[in-house]
Order: sequence, then structure tokens, then C-alpha cells
Amino acid sequence: MHVTGQFDHANDGFFGKRLSQHLGMEGDCLLQVRRHEKLALAATHLTCQSFLRGRTAPIPSEPAYSILHQLGDLDRHACWLTGRPRYSGSFGAGTVSVIDLMDNPQCEFRGPFDAIQYYVPHQALDEFAYENGAKPVSTLAWKRDARDPFLSTLSSVLLTAIEQDPSTNQLFVDHLGLSLLAHFAQTYGGMRRRNGTAEGGLAPWQERRAKEIMRARLSSNLTIADVAAECKLTPSHFARSFRRSTGVAPHQYLSQLRIEEAKRMMLTTKLPLADIALICGFADQSYFTRVFSRSVGASPGAWRRDRTAS
Repeated sequence: MHVTGQFDHANDGFFGKRLSQHLGMEGDCLLQVRRHEKLALAATHLTCQSFLRGRTAPIPSEPAYSILHQLGDLDRHACWLTGRPRYSGSFGAGTVSVIDLMDNPQCEFRGPFDAIQYYVPHQALDEFAYENGAKPVSTLAWKRDARDPFLSTLSSVLLTAIEQDPSTNQLFVDHLGLSLLAHFAQTYGGMRRRNGTAEGGLAPWQERRAKEIMRARLSSNLTIADVAAECKLTPSHFARSFRRSTGVAPHQYLSQLRIEEAKRMMLTTKLPLADIALICGFADQSYFTRVFSRSVGASPGAWRRDRTAS
């Protein structure tokens, strides 16, 4: 799986600039998740302070879903109009609307607006279901004006990760993209594995190989797809199986490896912390300090002084 940030200008669906221009709002594409070289999910942050906006033209039909997650309260009125019954209501913070873009929807919003749109192609859901031994997802649906606490958490984490720097921990952003896709498929699409389909952890050789490549490539921009390919698994299958085998997610395991290597270098070399951070795979000293302090309970500098003072 490959994840790109807001600096990626590719746009092959109703998201990003195409979405924001159609709605007459400000919009930044936060990330695009690609699996098997095809778009699987895109996230766009939409904002607008205008109180009055006219109804948009119909959106050209395309095989994808638009999942709109409202971040702040929309005081006035919002509606999507499709060939099916009209969806309308007042969106409060955390509420979700799901629209099939095959229905040529129109939309109309009144009042300030702050939301994330998740764009999910039909094909991406079908491939995700197939990889997980499930029947194809026939449709996505969510109760009108209902909140989704789990999506609220994921959206908050996504915004924080993008604000800091999505390149600082590629495995984490990969995992977040997979989590969003899995949540939509299972919670909104009712995806379930077929009877008799079971999944355990990694085979011994797979776990050994995954750990070997993580240790060998501490300083590189390693992705879940890279490690999964070494284990001859899809990224989603690998992520679940790795957690079953080790009790932690791949990005957590890699982060701990980097911290342990940083500890070793701080005790056995006189290299500056900035150099150690880069050698161990942290984007910069500031990010290294945050991760190390959260895990160890002390900053790298304080930890080093306490153990090298004589």
C-alpha cells in the first residue's frame, strides 16, 4: 500500500480540488491511499465560512462512495438530493452522511462548514473484501444524522498526523489508511468473513522475516506493503496477522526497535542526538524526542545524561 500526502496533486475521482470546486468551498486533499497501484481511499478537508450557498449541479455519476464526516456543528441546513429519497438535516459535530456517487447527487449547504470527505471507490471495497475472505460489499449505509465515535477518533488522529508530518512514520499512516477502509467495509458495509474462514498469526518464517527487514531498514521510509511483500501477504492480512503473533501493530514494533537502537547509540557513541535520530529512522530530533519521551518517560537528553554521568 502507498500513501501520499496533501502535496500530491493527482486527482482521479470526486475528491480534493474537484470536490472543493464543485461545492464552492476551501479544500485540501489530506491523503490518498493506493493499493495495487489503484486508488483505495482519499480524504479531503473541507471548510467554508459562507452562510448562503446555492444548490450545486448534479455530480457526474461514478462508482464510488462519498462519506462526509462533520467536524464542527453546522448551524443551519444541509442536504444531499439524489434519485433516491432526499437526505437532509442539521449536521452536528461527529455526524456522518454516506452517498453513492452513482446516484448523481446534488448538494446544498447553509451555514459555516468544517468536514472531512472520505472517497472510497466501489472496486476498492470489493478487493478488500476478497482479500479478507468475505463477500463483496453491496452498499455502504449509515443512520441519518447519527454520530460515529470511532470515525471521530480516526479523523482526529489523521488531522494530527498530517499537521505534524505524514512522512515521519509511514507505517503508522499506512495502518491508519487500512483502519479507515476496514471500518467503512465492516461498519457501513456489513462485511463479514465467510463461514469457515479463520485467520491466525504469521507463520514462524514470516514473523522472523518481518522482524529481520524492520531491523535492517530502521532508517528507511519502510511501509506495510514493503514488509508484507517479503512475507507474501497482502498489507491488510499482514497487519492483522502480525498483531496476532506479536501483540502489537507493525508500526508500534518498528517504533520500539528504533527507540532501542537509539538507546544503544546514546550509550556507546558520542554522536549528537540529531544524528542519532536520523540514523534510527526518525524524521528529525523533535519527532525523536516526542516518541522517545512518550515511550520511556524521559527525554533522550535526560536519559543519556543519567546513564553516562560519572
